[in-house]
Amino acid sequence: MRDNHLHTHFSYDSETQFEDYLTHYDGNIVTTEHYDLSNPYTKQDNVPDYDAYSREIAELNRKYGNRIKKGIEIGYYEPREDDIIAYLADKNYDLKLLSVHHNGINDYLDDEVASMDKDVVIQDYLDRLEHAIGRVDADVLAHFDYGFRIFDMTVEDLKVYEPQLKRIFQKMIDHDLAFELNSKSMYLYHNEDLYRYALGLVKELGGHKYSIGSDGHRLEHFRLYFDKIQQLLEEFGIKEWEIL
Repeated sequence: MRDNHLHTHFSYDSETQFEDYLTHYDGNIVTTEHYDLSNPYTKQDNVPDYDAYSREIAELNRKYGNRIKKGIEIGYYEPREDDIIAYLADKNYDLKLLSVHHNGINDYLDDEVASMDKDVVIQDYLDRLEHAIGRVDADVLAHFDYGFRIFDMTVEDLKVYEPQLKRIFQKMIDHDLAFELNSKSMYLYHNEDLYRYALGLVKELGGHKYSIGSDGHRLEHFRLYFDKIQQLLEEFGIKEWEIL
């Protein structure tokens, strides 16, 4: 089971080297570097250096037996959609994650978001997430809970949004995106119950495509709690062929 959500020093918020992962794990890895335009957290466009990224992977693949795949985490922001599409047009990635991280003013994990009206923030986030699906080519819908990670949410709180969540997951399925089980969300942000609820909705809608990711930015989070996720997959009857 490959870790399909991982960052290195090619992401603005990580200093981890490829070899940190490669020397601690014998299998294949894919890194999904941040691409976030108009990022309110950094006050700039955060764009990975594709040429340098590709060169380093090629060099390391010669050394480590072609164990590294190329990936990107696309931070969708509607006003910059044309720029996102143009950037991706001539790039070759093995895995593309689709995320919504911000609304142009705040990243949804900014401290000040915690003091905002929760319902307003969540509705804004879900609207942006629903719109994002299908606007750019991607393989995985990443951390569906990102926009409310900062809040203390229960399943009952989330059920208020069930009709829209079903629309989002149906759109995800229609566009052949995998649903991500994000172990950082589940076990560091304590949202396992929210993921169990969401997973139930995805299965109810006929979803058969899943991706497992740690969202690791440093070595200690690589393949974080994958043993627990394996147990959850078995509990929900998700088969190996359904996992990217």
